[in-house]
Amino acid sequence: MKIFLATYQDFVRFDVKPNEDALLISKKIPVLAVADGVTQSHYKNGRYALPYGARLAARIFCKTTVSHLEKHVNIKNASEKQIKSAIKEAFNTANKKIRELNIKHGLVDKRMDYLQHDWFDTVGIAAVVVKNTLHYGFVGDCGLIIFNKNNKKIFQTKDMVRPAVKRYENMYPDFAAFPAEKRTLIIRRDFRNNPDKKGYGSFTGEGNVQYYYAFGTKRLNKGDMVVLYSDGFFNLLKDAEFITILRGCDKNKLTKFVMQKAEEKPKKYGDDRTFISVII
Repeated sequence: MKIFLATYQDFVRFDVKPNEDALLISKKIPVLAVADGVTQSHYKNGRYALPYGARLAARIFCKTTVSHLEKHVNIKNASEKQIKSAIKEAFNTANKKIRELNIKHGLVDKRMDYLQHDWFDTVGIAAVVVKNTLHYGFVGDCGLIIFNKNNKKIFQTKDMVRPAVKRYENMYPDFAAFPAEKRTLIIRRDFRNNPDKKGYGSFTGEGNVQYYYAFGTKRLNKGDMVVLYSDGFFNLLKDAEFITILRGCDKNKLTKFVMQKAEEKPKKYGDDRTFISVII
């Protein structure tokens, strides 16, 4: 396997927030993880609220899931059922540690208002390759895409967040006219980790995130390229030139291309962007 990876900070707000994405690759077995910390709101004075919590949550997700899978997946003889169970337990363990992070920062008491004081949380995806079969699990809008040896897309996970956004926009016909704070409050309080499974999931430390765990397996062939990504790369993954650069594993070409796109359309291409690609 050939592995290529990169992460880029927010092109638009680089001077007021850190890169809230995280990634990690095991040095022991083929285990990969990517996470996208959920940006906190701003205080009323415009200052960025609690700027490091999302980054911490993303790092906890990656470190915990990779460590757990290293210990609990036997790549020589583990069954599909055993690997799925290991990924689920890795997610539960990561979520528990993120809850501990929130408790440490007092975000389970009366300070919680879902706006300036909201959960430190993250979405994420983890994957392990066993005998040319990819096993994965994810929550939120981090994703996974597979291209064959001719760079034709043959599989992509579904974004969990966008369908939830459409649902609550339909529930509130005048949603777009709501003040930004009201929209944020409704989304976080009423839709995030809602046990009715019609919202979206995020690792906040709340147990209800388990209703949004998604798992799958895919058989891989020689020359296939698997890409785990945060949503900042979603639009670029539709670009044929970008896919060619990924397969070439040239970091200089990649950075030049990514930054050019961000300069041209910062709102479309300029968010935190992170990926890990694996060529079989």
